[in-house]
Parts: sequence; structure tokens; C-alpha cells
Amino acid sequence: MKRIAVTSEKGGVGKSTLAFNLAGALAERGRVALVDEDTRVRSCLQWAELAPVPFEVLSPEQAGQGIKGAAFLIVDSEGRPAVDDLLELARTFDQVLIPCGVSRLEVQSTLNLWRQLRAGDDLAAVRVVITKAPPVGRVGQEARDALRGAGVTCLEAVVRRCAAHERAAEAGGLVRDVRDDRAREAWADIQAVAREVVA
Repeated sequence: MKRIAVTSEKGGVGKSTLAFNLAGALAERGRVALVDEDTRVRSCLQWAELAPVPFEVLSPEQAGQGIKGAAFLIVDSEGRPAVDDLLELARTFDQVLIPCGVSRLEVQSTLNLWRQLRAGDDLAAVRVVITKAPPVGRVGQEARDALRGAGVTCLEAVVRRCAAHERAAEAGGLVRDVRDDRAREAWADIQAVAREVVA
């Protein structure tokens, strides 16, 4: 089983959206169990109640039995975990994905977090994913390259900000399933993340 945690110390960067849609993309490759540990909102559990999805969404209490036989385990972590908790994720998961928006403040906050984490442990499992990038232009790639230039390990894939993500969240399904002109592009971004995660 490949174990992937999606976590962030900053709200509003698309953590749960990324975890939920990544589970859908990985379900094309094998059985997926998504554990929703974000007790403040429980977004993934709520979305799964609204529409059928090709993976299991579990509460932490259900996870013990529910993850058996899964090819992929994705954990949507508690929002804004402490640095020690992030380091524990880095030690126990195969990959830890940290979404980062494209604003200067978000990039700087992620860089500061990376420096704190690097001071405490080995970050071989940790990757930053640029999210909510404008759908046109190179702002997302520029944010990614700025972080890489500062020594942060980032995925190549950039997840663009599209209304299709919001529509999918409202409907409870995956971004590929909503009626939106940009749904195909939004899904392509998620598939690009999935390809890097399994590479």
C-alpha cells in the first residue's frame, strides 16, 4: 500500500479538494481508501455523502478495517497541524503533499514551514504542490520555481484554480464529473499530480 498524506498549516489552499480528487485519480490505478482526519470540517466525508465516488471515504474510527487491501491510502490531515505532527507524517508516510497557493505570502509561509521542517528531520517524503494557480499565464510555475530555487522540493504539476473545483465540491463529486468548460483541464492537473505520486 502506498501511503500519502495531504496536509497544510495554512487554510484555504485546497488541501481537502486535492486529497479528494487525487483519490479519484488514483482509483483509476487501484483501490483507494481516503481517511478524513480534518475534524473541523470533514469535507471529504461530506462530499462523499452527496455523490458516488470510486473510492472509500472513511473517518479515523473506520480506518482500521477500511484500509485493508487498498493499493493507496490517502489521509486528509487535520487542518493546521503542529510542526511536530508534520514531522511525524514525514516519518510515517511514503509521501506528504503540502498544497501552496501562489501569493507572495503563501509562498513565503511555505518556505518558512519548509525551513522549520528541515531543521527537525529528513524531508525525503515531503513535496509541495502549487494549487489555486490562475488558469492562464505562468504564475503557478513561477511560484513553483521560486520555491525550488530556495531549496524546496516541489511537484512539477501545478493545480489551476477553476470554478469546476468549486462546482465539484458543491455537488460532492470529482472535478472530472461536473459540467464546466474547464473541468477537463482541472482534471488533467489532478492526473498530473497522480502520475508524479506513483512514479
